[in-house]
Amino acid sequence: MKKILLFFSVFLIFTASFAQKKNDKKTVDEPRLSCVVNFNAYCTSEMEPYIEFQFLVNGKTVKYVRNERGKYNAQIEIQVSVNDRTTDTLVENLHYILLSDEFEDSVATGKPFFSDIQNVRIANGDYMLYFNITDRNKQDTIRYIDLLTANFPMDKVSISNISLWRHLDASGEDGIFEKYGFAATPLFNQYAPENVYALPITVEIYNTEKMLGRGGEFIVQSYIAPAEQYRTALPENITYKNLKTAPRVLFLHQFNLYQLPSGNYNVIVVVMDQDSTVLASASSFFQRNNPSVKLDLKHYDDVVVTNTFVEKMTDLKQLQEDVACLYPIGTRMEQEFFLQRMKKVPIDQLQKYFYSFWAKRNENDPEGAWKEYKAKVDFVQRRYGSKVIQGYRTDRGRVYLKYGPPTHIDEVPYDPQAYPYEIWHYYTLAGQTNIKFIFYNRDLISNNYELLHSDLIGEINDPAWQMKLVKRLSPNSNPDILTPEEYWGGNARDQYKYNE
Repeated sequence: MKKILLFFSVFLIFTASFAQKKNDKKTVDEPRLSCVVNFNAYCTSEMEPYIEFQFLVNGKTVKYVRNERGKYNAQIEIQVSVNDRTTDTLVENLHYILLSDEFEDSVATGKPFFSDIQNVRIANGDYMLYFNITDRNKQDTIRYIDLLTANFPMDKVSISNISLWRHLDASGEDGIFEKYGFAATPLFNQYAPENVYALPITVEIYNTEKMLGRGGEFIVQSYIAPAEQYRTALPENITYKNLKTAPRVLFLHQFNLYQLPSGNYNVIVVVMDQDSTVLASASSFFQRNNPSVKLDLKHYDDVVVTNTFVEKMTDLKQLQEDVACLYPIGTRMEQEFFLQRMKKVPIDQLQKYFYSFWAKRNENDPEGAWKEYKAKVDFVQRRYGSKVIQGYRTDRGRVYLKYGPPTHIDEVPYDPQAYPYEIWHYYTLAGQTNIKFIFYNRDLISNNYELLHSDLIGEINDPAWQMKLVKRLSPNSNPDILTPEEYWGGNARDQYKYNE
């Protein structure tokens, strides 16, 4: 009897194991829920602030289940907790079910994106936004935390967040939302690929009539500026527009992106009175991918380096190294030049390029700008470099040179289960707040820590970073498991979440 029970137990264990592997395979093959969220702070003409949330769900990543009418649809549960940032207490809560269209079958092929807009009233203040977006038919959840500030005083001119659009069509076609009388499609993920040639933006401006008088005029300046340090907008990219005062004014502008090189950029909108006094401003980050635009050295033929600091830089190999160390602060187009084409450039052209690089960043003192940056390069070499790799080529060196020193660093050289790691925290960075970088050392010998994860737009973002951090002693091949089991002495999760 015992043998039979033992055999039966082994059979159950084997069956359960087989079923689990089958389920795991199904989970791996099944696409994860994909939902993109945009949100902006606006204000009514009565100066009542609110948050507008835009949700876009990829219909091919959800599960369709038969409903009571015999059709198939998806159910996405959306919950957003709006908490006071200081006390982390709940202020408002958005909670509802977003339904897809109905279909005759449950196969995801051909199922379109579906979307929605929701508004939540708030007061002026700083907020934490906690997103939980769940496919109710397969219990797949996206969790996300972000920050938002609403600042619309009654006694000043103020401005909404900048909305970036992929399309604004006055004909009412080719848009997923209706906004300001247009068929509108947001620039989700703040990403403009090569086939996007124009970038429409909208901004709402409040209280100009009260502060500047009825029938008055004011000026709106708008431009695109590189997000990298040391760089400013070119004068030809700056536009000005005169507008009439009103309780609420809509500003709409469209930028031409056709010749905009790949890189990280900020859209800037500045509201000024007739005396050019700044009354309010806003910025919004986006990424451009435009590989067809290459760096053309012919643009530097007229650059004169005689009697400049570059004239003395006559050692070709040293000059190449000095140019290469600019990689962390270069644009995408410049980085491509540093990596692939620089070694073939004669020294006179390289001198002209190097001088122009710094003259664009500091017209009055290009040499001073170079020396200031070179001191930082020397610092990261001492701190993060080695005989094998230059400091500026390491991930920590690149981040330091590109974004500056972090507000706070947590160094964890010893952890019972994880690789040695560091968490860098920036309070504000590139238009975002509360930004973290986590670096880890996989070889346990060198001083070269790799970037594992960051929540800064444009940097490596790996939802499974916690599993990779502890992979040294806890190997796991299931990509759906994103967080390891808690273990004694392991604090990476809390340090990343609560690092202040």
